Amino acid sequence: MNHRKTDNRSGCDYSEHVFFLKELAYRRICIHDIEYLEAQQNYCLVHLLMDKGKIMVSVPMCEVLEYLDPHLFVRIHRSFTVNIEHVTKYASNMVEMDNGKSINIGREYRCNINNSFVLIGSRKRVKEGKTRTDTK
Repeated sequence: MNHRKTDNRSGCDYSEHVFFLKELAYRRICIHDIEYLEAQQNYCLVHLLMDKGKIMVSVPMCEVLEYLDPHLFVRIHRSFTVNIEHVTKYASNMVEMDNGKSINIGREYRCNINNSFVLIGSRKRVKEGKTRTDTK
């Protein structure tokens, strides 16, 4: 069984599972169990779904992101990257995760998150002047 997914735009393969070093052994983690990543200087704290805990890895968040699908993991702040599967609420300056944690969105990262969701009823659509008849 193939556990890799290919990003059609870049041609990169992203695995459905990654292994993180924890307590002298590598622990297999499904990428869908990763809720969000938190940068802590030269370390990255990987927050898993509630019952699975956290893992601190001794590499910067930017290096961890190299192994994760950029369509699924979106950087929203200098210190945070979220798995968009676990975002339950989105406002212009914050997201709320499945576990109820609110994370602020940095100004320079707002376009990243805006492009990750289909926003129905968005004011952006009205501001752009697009109507249904314009697209025909």
